[in-house]
Amino acid sequence: MRREWLALIAIVLTVGRGVLREVEKTAAREIRQRIGNGVIQVTIEPDGVDGLLHGRLRRLTVQARDFTLDGLPFTLEPERPQSGHIKQFVLQMENARLRGLRAEYAYAVIPDLYYDKGLAIAKRIFRLSATGIGACEIVVNERDLAAYIQTKYARSIREVAVQISPEQTVVQGTALLLGSEVRFYATGKLAPRDGRYLDLAEVSLQIEGTSLPPQTTELLRQFLNPIIDIDRDLGLYDGLAVDVVQSEMGKMRALGRAWIPKRRT
Repeated sequence: MRREWLALIAIVLTVGRGVLREVEKTAAREIRQRIGNGVIQVTIEPDGVDGLLHGRLRRLTVQARDFTLDGLPFTLEPERPQSGHIKQFVLQMENARLRGLRAEYAYAVIPDLYYDKGLAIAKRIFRLSATGIGACEIVVNERDLAAYIQTKYARSIREVAVQISPEQTVVQGTALLLGSEVRFYATGKLAPRDGRYLDLAEVSLQIEGTSLPPQTTELLRQFLNPIIDIDRDLGLYDGLAVDVVQSEMGKMRALGRAWIPKRRT
């Protein structure tokens, strides 16, 4: 009798692992459809020996690189059952372009996600229904930030270069001002605001080598900022909050919180 039970458990676990592999492939296909070309791998790790039977997953990992994204590939469907539980969701992205901004690297770890276990088992479709809040990190180099600024302000800025160092960030180039092209040189520090915006703060500005008075500098600062609006510019609505920006040689590192947002209607 004991051997029969052991054999039955082995069969159930084997079938369960087969289901997970199918869910992994289906999830990778769905993500690829949402983000276009790229290399995508989904890995699901059950939580313990009986985790497959009860819908408990220790970790769901999505690795993606060399792709373009127009918005978040993951959203919540809160109306669905919270019958399955994921202890940890890991997202690793390399060479990712999001609405014109290229990130060298992006990483997020989100705890306590819930999903529709019945749908995953019956139809091999993975749908999230609830989320925790975790940590994230995004790295953007100065060349890609310059290209993004030039695209965002294409009507006003003809060319731009960005230099990032631990001490300051320099944004310089040619802008269209009152119908004429002028050279500008701005220095400041990259800083987050309200979790949603990335500003060039503490700005000092020169036009054609001449320093501007504080009032004029303030007007131009308001024009330039925010350099990045996480919601409007990148489409990362209600899924990311940047708390700290670390400036390094040639790149910026944004640290903050991440979660899975509700699907927009």
